[in-house]
Amino acid sequence: MSDSLSSGMLSSKQTRSTLSRVASVLIGSVLVAASSVLMIGPQIVVIVPVALILGVTFAVRRSAWSLVCVGYILTFGFVSSWIGYNELNDYLQTNDFIISTGIGAFGFALVLAGFWMALSVGSRQQTLDSV
Repeated sequence: MSDSLSSGMLSSKQTRSTLSRVASVLIGSVLVAASSVLMIGPQIVVIVPVALILGVTFAVRRSAWSLVCVGYILTFGFVSSWIGYNELNDYLQTNDFIISTGIGAFGFALVLAGFWMALSVGSRQQTLDSV
């Protein structure tokens, strides 16, 4: 009976692994989204093409990192909506705010998914190696 109960539950090692993966994904995603502030100014001319080229390269290799690279570019939507909020009156009630926030949220979701899939490959590989 104890075997049937324990088979349905995660072991403490699996729980720690899952929690560390969730923490890594969240911290990494927030850092990537926050670093989109670096695209303010002329450096956007360099950052966007480099991220797109990396995204396409990773996509051809079928890597989850392509989602992170493309999502990074789209997280600039959050920065755009933040700048508009601070500089324009009643910006919260415009379609521009909704669209830029939506683009930023979609980019953040891509970054989250990319990190989640990229970090899961390593844990799956370790599982396969142990079998």
